[in-house]
Formats: sequence, C-alpha cells, structure tokens
Amino acid sequence: MVMDPHPKAVNTTIIMIKSTLLFSLILCLAGKSSQAQTGLVNIDSLLEGTWKGTSICQIKNSPCHDETVVYHISKKRGVDTFYINADKIVNGVEEEMGILPFVYNQKTKQLISTAYGIWTFNIEGSKLEGTLLVRGDLYRKIIVYKQY
Repeated sequence: MVMDPHPKAVNTTIIMIKSTLLFSLILCLAGKSSQAQTGLVNIDSLLEGTWKGTSICQIKNSPCHDETVVYHISKKRGVDTFYINADKIVNGVEEEMGILPFVYNQKTKQLISTAYGIWTFNIEGSKLEGTLLVRGDLYRKIIVYKQY
C-alpha cells in the first residue's frame, strides 16, 4: 500500500474546494435575494403615482353610479401595504371618496383589499384592471391608467 507523503496537502485541497463551493452558494443566494428586493422596488415605483379611468357600476337600478375616478397610490417604505386615495370627478373637480389599504400579491401580480367588499386589481404595466365584489356580487369594474 502506497501512503501519500503529503496528507496535509490533500486536506488543504479539500478544505479549499469546500470553501469555494460554499462561497459560490452564498453568492447565488445573495443574487436571488437582491433580485427579489429589486422586483419589490420595481412594483413600488410602478404602482406609486396618479391613476385615472372609469369605475362602471354592474348593479343596475341601485345607488351605484358610473364614475370617472382618480386614484393616488402611495406606500411607506418598509411596509407591505399600498394605499389608494380614491377620488371621483364631479363637475370637473376631484371629490375624495376615501383611502383603502391594499396588499400586493407577488405570485398573482394583483393588488387586493377587503375593505368594503373585495377589491382586486390586475397589474398590466401602466394599466390597472379590477373589480369590486360586494356580498359575492360583481358591483364594479374598474380600469385606470397611470398618469404620472
């Protein structure tokens, strides 16, 4: 049987290989984390701003009316909630309707709120297309476009 005259050299080589693999794994994981954070930052900048469009009533013969709406979307840094300050246009002037909290679902790429019904917005670039369900009934269809 032949003995390796330099067993320390073999151990050092194995340690270097393990260290290199561990370092590579850490770099890969850091890259994934950075990409996920970049995606969230991108959705923040995409959504934040002023959006304008229509909110069309789906329940005829009800107190609901078709409206031109303006949504001012904001988000505080480090918080998962977006806030939509919803206005309607009456006689050419914005009238405040209220502020609703929304959560962004990264998997479905939707904004969702359960305030006063179930609001769901699909994000399609500079267009948000959504619905409001009240007690299971489709109450409104909304389409708004980013203004700035």
